[in-house]
Amino acid sequence: MTKTLAPTANERTWHASGAALYAGDIDTFLSHWHEDGRYEVAYPIAGFPAVVTGHDELRALFTGFATLAEWIKVENVRFHQTTDADVAFVEEHMTAGLRDGRGYENDLCLRVTFRDGRIAEIFEYYGERAHEALAP
Repeated sequence: MTKTLAPTANERTWHASGAALYAGDIDTFLSHWHEDGRYEVAYPIAGFPAVVTGHDELRALFTGFATLAEWIKVENVRFHQTTDADVAFVEEHMTAGLRDGRGYENDLCLRVTFRDGRIAEIFEYYGERAHEALAP
């Protein structure tokens, strides 16, 4: 028999922030982040910043993606809490229907650092070619 573990506080924070983002509720999404939160991608592409820091920059970046999407669906989320209570790795598969009729599909792997129960930093690996197609 497989034992199912209760989600950690970090995992609950992760899922709550994602649910808010995918629902387009940017204020609630940001409430799960520290004011000085940092988001960085491993493979920067033209048209998108490689690093954003703070609520104003996070709001601009994530509002931009939410504005492009008619709907966003995330599946196969695997949350891996490390032995460091503040660090987890998350894998997920994202699909979205864009307002211009195109589709978006990508596999993501993220290193997420938490501080005091909120997201402090995300370092994201994604399929940059799929994301590149979104660039203005």
